[in-house]
Amino acid sequence: MRITVTSLWLLWLCLGLPAGLKASTLSAEQFLAEVRRPLTQDVWGEITGRLTHQRVGQARVSGDLRLRISFSSSSLHAQIVLNDKNVYGFVQKHPPGEPLSCKLSLPEPEEKPGLFDFGLEPEDLSFSFLYWDFIAELPSQKSRMRNCRIMRLAHPDNKGQVEVWFDAEYGFPLLAKWYKEEQKKPWRSLEMKGAKKYENGLWFVKEMRLDGDGWKTRVIFDFASLKDIGSK
Repeated sequence: MRITVTSLWLLWLCLGLPAGLKASTLSAEQFLAEVRRPLTQDVWGEITGRLTHQRVGQARVSGDLRLRISFSSSSLHAQIVLNDKNVYGFVQKHPPGEPLSCKLSLPEPEEKPGLFDFGLEPEDLSFSFLYWDFIAELPSQKSRMRNCRIMRLAHPDNKGQVEVWFDAEYGFPLLAKWYKEEQKKPWRSLEMKGAKKYENGLWFVKEMRLDGDGWKTRVIFDFASLKDIGSK
């Protein structure tokens, strides 16, 4: 039993802390190791929602999403359908002791608006930024009335840094802020809202918000079915 997180931009699932274990007792390195640890059970899910993207001076872009996903302790497989037209395939592999790998398959042809017309970056799909190099733990703060442990991480190829705010009690991220080199103001941020806990200990986020300079993206989920593989 441990904190466990597996992720996709359209789906955020995690296991809470086991009874008797407090995140405050873990060092920053131990905390990140638990957060990065893959799930121990095989799970499948189906999720639907709607996303909107607004950029200053441009018309609003909107789309309907449908996601089917399955994941295990070593991999994640997903199919993302946008507006019943564009179908994307996504595979994330994290074998024990090996680097995280991600692959996104684009539809051919891809009809506008495509997935990346909504202000997304590749790491938003997999939350692979959680595996960036650890720099330091910053002083704790609150986000949406929750105590947070804040970790500063650096891109392994020196392509910027990210500041991730984790719920200090449950271990899942509530907020992420990206910084370019030698800049003190974040150039984009990601916030997750309305987490719901399922009976099997998995969490589902109801809303995600991406914000940048002159633009914003909102994702509202209206349906989720999450089950252990093999259950009826």
